[in-house]
Amino acid sequence: MEIWILAPPSLRKVAEAVSGKVAEVFRLPVRVGDWRPEARGRARLALAQVPRIPGAKMVGLLDEDITVPGLNFVFGLAEIGGQAAVVSTHRLRAGPERLFLERVLKEVIHELGHTFGLGHCRDRRCVMSFSNSVMEVDLKGADFCPLCRRRLEGLLGK
Repeated sequence: MEIWILAPPSLRKVAEAVSGKVAEVFRLPVRVGDWRPEARGRARLALAQVPRIPGAKMVGLLDEDITVPGLNFVFGLAEIGGQAAVVSTHRLRAGPERLFLERVLKEVIHELGHTFGLGHCRDRRCVMSFSNSVMEVDLKGADFCPLCRRRLEGLLGK
């Protein structure tokens, strides 16, 4: 099992910057690849455009804002227990570069957690906590709480 972070040229350096920490958190190899999504604003359409590689979890980074029906925006969307996810960097950009990269990292880990079958967590410090604002992204950590970590390791057979 491996993880791929796919990005358009404008986000390639962002994907490379977060890949090491993603590998550390999931204890899996991470590769970075190119992706040129054609979806504009629709999270489900973007998710459908993420390529699939057998035996890999795939997350695509997007520059533009994305939505799902019933919500003004989402930071990302994933196939629960599936193979693919998308993360929008659009609303994560405010502030210094270090903070932007930290936010992207949290949302990539969060959406990948969904692909492994994890749901949202009530622990506001857990990376699997639902974030409805950038402030909520900033409040949570970039790793799993002990309960979500145990669940993930069980799902991974570790």
